[in-house]
Amino acid sequence: MTQLANAVANGLLLGATYAGFALGLSVILGVLRIINIAHSAILVLAALVYWQFVNGYGIDPLLAIPPVIVLFYLLGLGLHRGTAWRLSRESDTTSVLAYFGLMVAVESVAIVIWATDTRSVDVGYLGAVLRFWTLNIPVAQLVTAGVTLLLLLSFHAFLTRTNTGAAIRGIGQSRDVATLVGIDVARMSRHVFALGIALAAFGGTVLALNLPFSPQEHVRWLAWTFLVVLLGGVGSVANILMSGTLVGLVESLAGSYLPAQYTYLILYALLASALLVRKEGLVSTPARIV
Repeated sequence: MTQLANAVANGLLLGATYAGFALGLSVILGVLRIINIAHSAILVLAALVYWQFVNGYGIDPLLAIPPVIVLFYLLGLGLHRGTAWRLSRESDTTSVLAYFGLMVAVESVAIVIWATDTRSVDVGYLGAVLRFWTLNIPVAQLVTAGVTLLLLLSFHAFLTRTNTGAAIRGIGQSRDVATLVGIDVARMSRHVFALGIALAAFGGTVLALNLPFSPQEHVRWLAWTFLVVLLGGVGSVANILMSGTLVGLVESLAGSYLPAQYTYLILYALLASALLVRKEGLVSTPARIV
């Protein structure tokens, strides 16, 4: 019973982490129809920058999160100007190949600067473990789950309660109609792309606070984020949270009762099943953001 309770608690917290990983990918895919293969490499690059801020410069683990997000928002603006808007006129195949190249480039930059070592962030005062009844809950995991939930709720409110959010949802539903009603689609698309990159960076800080990481491991997180997006559908904050929770619970429960290799087998089988069910492909997935 104790093992089951800890597995469920860990799965719920892990699910919030995975939702944080996937939100940026969901936004870019849902609004701009861009399959950003480089998402996981950007996520790990952000984790490395966050590690540098905390371990290298001694910045508080929580106070270091906003600068990383802002830095990658600016990076997203640059990437859009340099790549995304040019690729918008190309075929889907060309776009995917270009973002694959971007993924390799980002990974290479990370290796050149930080090498291939596995790193972990010094979480300091967040390193304690709460013991409640039979549960052992790491404070860092609990705090990051809470911050992720706050971000998801705030982002949902932004999309549904503001004019800018309505404009973003309009672009996601129909770029032509959005243009007709006076929305500057080109300008808004640039900021949506940058926002998606910034949210990927947030996922990187969540990764760094909870798990060891290295530049070469990002492909694993690419599979996990695509699994969350495929299960939840693009553009729905609530569905991303639910699908992230499902993936977290499956991983935690399988890891508690089965050998480690079977955990990955189950999750990759779940990913393959999701791809088979969505035969229309990622780009054709409904893109309504609510």
